[in-house]
Amino acid sequence: MDALTLRTEPTGLDVAYYRHGQGEPLLFLHAILGLQGWEPVLDALSTSFDVIAPHTPGWGPSQDWDVLDGPLDIALFYDDFLQALGVNCANVLGVSIGAWMAAELAAIFPHRVQKLILLNPLGIWLEAVPGEDPFAQHPMKPTEVLFSDPSLRERLLLQDQDKTEVYIRETHDLKAAAKFLWPIPDTGVRKRLPRISAPTQVVTSEHDAVVPPPYGRHWQHAINGATLTTLPGVGHVATLEAPETCAQLARDFF
Repeated sequence: MDALTLRTEPTGLDVAYYRHGQGEPLLFLHAILGLQGWEPVLDALSTSFDVIAPHTPGWGPSQDWDVLDGPLDIALFYDDFLQALGVNCANVLGVSIGAWMAAELAAIFPHRVQKLILLNPLGIWLEAVPGEDPFAQHPMKPTEVLFSDPSLRERLLLQDQDKTEVYIRETHDLKAAAKFLWPIPDTGVRKRLPRISAPTQVVTSEHDAVVPPPYGRHWQHAINGATLTTLPGVGHVATLEAPETCAQLARDFF
């Protein structure tokens, strides 16, 4: 499936995004790895939802590096994006850095978010449980740490792809994430989480080396009424490793 392009106002940003399916709108906010095209998890979700999956500015073909400088800019961007689509309110599933962005949107523009899933959310730093640094990995294997098994990078990202293009894309997308998460991945979101009013489910992955499962309790406790669950056997990018499991989780909650 080819990406669409939409111009948001008043910024005039051209945003690349995918949209397909029927049902309630579901806004999917991608991980630090970016979108790998129309991913299997999006296809699975589209059987139950009107799936909207944008490339956040700085990732993939959405090249506007300088427009997002912090939480308010991110929330404003997604408010503008939904406005341009004519979507007043959506279920939101955020993964990794996308979960942080989803939380900011829900805290700052609560009327935009019907229900919220935060899957392996980045944005809080625990000194006692630091996790792996995704920006301090082998330069030729920069995203292995995001998977439960390093060999999954080869199978899910490199197989049948031009490896040079994959390396360039990985570097590009990690650079976009580093703008918000390096050197210390604490965005200050913790103090805004109590503002979230949407029913929320926090999800951790059993083998997430970047956001270890203990982080889930901190997110859950900061959001009124949030529930917490753990996906067995998967790593940080659970939507790539177990797309149908993640899609079923969304169907059950949304």
